[in-house]
Amino acid sequence: VGRLEASLKSAGEHEKLCFLHYPPRYGSYVCQEIVQMLEKYNVRRCWYGHIHSYGHKNAVQGPTAGIDYRMVSADYVNFAPVLIKV
Repeated sequence: VGRLEASLKSAGEHEKLCFLHYPPRYGSYVCQEIVQMLEKYNVRRCWYGHIHSYGHKNAVQGPTAGIDYRMVSADYVNFAPVLIKV
C-alpha cells in the first residue's frame, strides 16, 4: 500500500491510472486499504490480472463505487493486448 501511495502521489494533479497484479475487489472480498487509497487519490480506472480459469466468474468488472475495474489476465482477454485509452 505504501508503494501504491508513493506512485499515486508522484502523479501530482495528472489523471491517475492504476494497474495492479491482484484485484482490489474479488467477488464479495474488498481490500479496504487499497480501495481507500484509490478513492483518496481520485483514481477512476483500475486494471488488474492474476485471476485465471474458473476464477473469472468472480472478477469485478465495470464501475463500482466510482472506480471502473477491468480484469486483463492474459487468458481472460484471449492473449490479446488491451487498448488503454487515456
